[in-house]
Amino acid sequence: MTDNKDRIILYWKKDASGRYFLSPGGKTGRLDGPELEVVIKMSEEETENQMTRTTQTTRTIRAARTKTVVSEDRGSGGNGPEARVFRVFQQKAGTYGAYSEYMTRHGCACCSLTTLLAAYVPQYLDLRPDETIARVEREHFDEKVWQKNYSRHIARQMPVSLYGISRILTDYQVPHRYVGAFADDEAMEEIGAHLRSGRPVVVETSRMKRENGRIVRWFDKRFAGSYHTMILLGEDESGRVIFTDSATREWSGDWQRLKKAELSDLLSYMFPQRNTEDTHVYFSRRRNTGGYILVTVQP
Repeated sequence: MTDNKDRIILYWKKDASGRYFLSPGGKTGRLDGPELEVVIKMSEEETENQMTRTTQTTRTIRAARTKTVVSEDRGSGGNGPEARVFRVFQQKAGTYGAYSEYMTRHGCACCSLTTLLAAYVPQYLDLRPDETIARVEREHFDEKVWQKNYSRHIARQMPVSLYGISRILTDYQVPHRYVGAFADDEAMEEIGAHLRSGRPVVVETSRMKRENGRIVRWFDKRFAGSYHTMILLGEDESGRVIFTDSATREWSGDWQRLKKAELSDLLSYMFPQRNTEDTHVYFSRRRNTGGYILVTVQP
């Protein structure tokens, strides 16, 4: 990689308990620019460990066939997380042509959707957010719905909803499960386990902070000016979540397109979907959205 892109490499490593975590590798350029390429792959150490486990498994199978006893392989039984490139976009970059103002106001969900498609759908390796709006959304949503959203005054145009993201992921056969309603303790356990298995989670936060299911602060812009969509990529060695963010927050310093936070902190700004039967592909009202999407699991 000899180009001038802003890029960071993160390596999957596995601890003694079988938990995958992300370890920093090389970095070129900035983490607060208009686009950051996040390359996530297995560390050389873990790759060698996997090869050893595969060899042990092969020996176990051969031994079983010949009724010879050998030591049991207690590895994970799988090959671990796949290598992915997550292209993370700044929504206020002003480089999205006719959609630049929309992106500045409402572009977080579009940025996250673009990041997912570029990582999981080969034909969209070089996809940009303005193309997601003009091509992907238009092709996969009803034309009248798309026209209605983008013909409104800019202030009333809405971002794609988590349900809308799930619809498009389904169309491209990206395995996932959209969890609308949730209890905090169950979500904490499920999201944490998913991240520790090396798989991302799409979340929606708001400016309202919750504790024990109740709003305790009505205007807190730690993770959202209003509502905000981001992708949790994994945990670091200390258990903090590494996540993508199209917005800039002063508290995160130079780490902008990628940020770190405790999962419990993020969860306190997430919110469950109240109307779990809703099928709006664009944000409509709070009760119709919320929840999270577990990526790379069967629905």
